[in-house]
Amino acid sequence: MNERTMSSHHAIHHILLIFLDGVGLAPPHSDNPFAHTPLPNLQRLFGEHFTLAPALKPAMTGHVATYDNVHLFALDAQLGVPGIPQSGTGTTTLLTGANAAALLGKHAGPFPPAALRPLLENQNIFTRLRHAGYEVAFANAFPPFYLERVARGRARRTTMTQAALAAGLSLRSADEMLQGEALSAFITNHHWHAAHPAIPLLSPEEAGKRLAHLAQQTTFTAFEHFTTDHLGHRRDMAAARQHVALLDAFLAAVLAHTDDETLVIIVSDHGNFEDLSTKHHTLNPALCLLKGAVPFEPHSLIDVTPLITHTLGVESPLHPPYQP
Repeated sequence: MNERTMSSHHAIHHILLIFLDGVGLAPPHSDNPFAHTPLPNLQRLFGEHFTLAPALKPAMTGHVATYDNVHLFALDAQLGVPGIPQSGTGTTTLLTGANAAALLGKHAGPFPPAALRPLLENQNIFTRLRHAGYEVAFANAFPPFYLERVARGRARRTTMTQAALAAGLSLRSADEMLQGEALSAFITNHHWHAAHPAIPLLSPEEAGKRLAHLAQQTTFTAFEHFTTDHLGHRRDMAAARQHVALLDAFLAAVLAHTDDETLVIIVSDHGNFEDLSTKHHTLNPALCLLKGAVPFEPHSLIDVTPLITHTLGVESPLHPPYQP
């Protein structure tokens, strides 16, 4: 970790973590949808040179660029472990600050292996912040059939969902969607509206504004989005470009509607979406976009949880590092 503090005159009272599954950073090559899709909303906020397809140097990690008051970082997702990074170990690392791939001896996914569950349950960021007395929230909503499977112990749960449940959080449902107190993992409500017509469709801008509003209600709020990883595996450039346009509108709305007392962390676990030449994950560094004051500059997935805990003054894990 680089201990050079990124200065700000504002104290941080809220942290919003937006997890985008499978988004790496890569130069503007022909298979990178970020290089071929305009980002008018983000560029309007942070300058015409803002890009998510930067001119990266080989094996580059850490600070890449600063655009106005938002900072772009490349995070090492390999973590000294041979093989291609995967979501199970990568997201566990993001949410605990422990090198889950090194502890396991390999990259694994898409779901956390059983050997890592004690680490994920005891040291995840939701649990640690709740233990320190902070209010935390998982903004995603889940449909009734999924909540029923969770209640019966039969649902496959993402790493973040497992972490939230381990911290004692209740998963949000259609009721919260109707009240404007939750967000679809797909950002807009098109998957929900067909089954629940009372739940209105949202534009990406409306969804971003809603998430920014939710982030003001608790100290720490997390939101998970996985369409990026799915599209990376599909290798459909037209669909990927369409999704980049959606992300541009959504993320710009989030950033425009969060105040200076909110730290926004937009982060991923590994590369995939940024290189459609392959249907597999990549060795590219993971995306990290920060808006707000941070205590140090992150260089790897390991640094994300310490970034949050140091910002809030929560220094120690609940338990000694877990060894499977």
